[in-house]
Amino acid sequence: MMRGPHPTDGERVERPPVGHPRRKPTRPREVGRGERVVPGVWRLRMPINLPGVPHVNAWALRARDGLVLVDTGMYERGSMAHLERAFDQIGHRIEDVRLIVVTHAHPDHSGQAPLLAERAGCEVWMHPAWTLHATSDLDRRIEVALQSGVPEEPLRRWAELRRGKGTGQAEGLRADRDLVEGDVVETDVGAWTVVETPGHAPSHVCLHQPGRRLLISGDHLLGRVSPYFDVGYTPDPVGEFLQSLDKVDALDTRLALAGHARPFTDVRGHIDANRQHVARLCDAVRDALADGPRTAFELSQLVYADRFTADMASWLLTMTRAWLVHLQALGEAEHDDQPVERWNLTSRLA
Repeated sequence: MMRGPHPTDGERVERPPVGHPRRKPTRPREVGRGERVVPGVWRLRMPINLPGVPHVNAWALRARDGLVLVDTGMYERGSMAHLERAFDQIGHRIEDVRLIVVTHAHPDHSGQAPLLAERAGCEVWMHPAWTLHATSDLDRRIEVALQSGVPEEPLRRWAELRRGKGTGQAEGLRADRDLVEGDVVETDVGAWTVVETPGHAPSHVCLHQPGRRLLISGDHLLGRVSPYFDVGYTPDPVGEFLQSLDKVDALDTRLALAGHARPFTDVRGHIDANRQHVARLCDAVRDALADGPRTAFELSQLVYADRFTADMASWLLTMTRAWLVHLQALGEAEHDDQPVERWNLTSRLA
């Protein structure tokens, strides 16, 4: 098929001058960045293209003659160059990595692990539950969406768009060693103890350095309250998340190094805010069910209102299903066995 000229074909393209009503302001293009947080710990910030999530953090920890790298960023066009740039800014190279530790097997945290491990000649350590959810089964997601009451036509359009995109995960993800509760990762900063924190993902772990009261929190605790849960792999991910909050609360951490956003010090405040968020959303689902049975898709629109947009629909439907599964585990909600599930409060609460 013939195509018209493109700016890269050498033809000059006239653009409206700055200030012209047809010219919209553009944000500066994100690039990989590296910065020291405390001696021996660096934040490697890499841009990603996810709705509402502009970047992801990896953490480089000095370890003898090299580095331990915690998380790797998403595998997509240009992602390796962003990581190389971040390494260069802290005076290191990818080849300095002696070990890769993955907090959980979501593509924005594990996506580049296979390529980096091959390039650096190092091992990858990850919780054994990574095999439950590391690959995204689009057909299964479509099936769940239909069960949740999503109309077929918009779901078909969404699926077509998804099939044309990469997963963000490089092929060949593996774990050379299982990372479980109590395991230790040795660095020059001190020994980091593995704390199993399922909820956000079945494979999620945090790393705790008690001497300096540091916590690499992955996506368990973020700079803002914005939880997400993998649903369908364990009986009650929200309940697991609340238990993980209790476990981390007992660590008495001074500084959290999260998977997204800047490090933060008010760890207990963030934990309490997440607890309150879970309680508020569960109450909202209870209130929405008080008027009678609804599908998860209908509940999503009621509970999230203006936030329920085309970009956020998949995310918020998953969250709504998480709240429903949690209420079901508490004995407060149930659904029928029809092809399209309709949820309601249990008879003792209705």
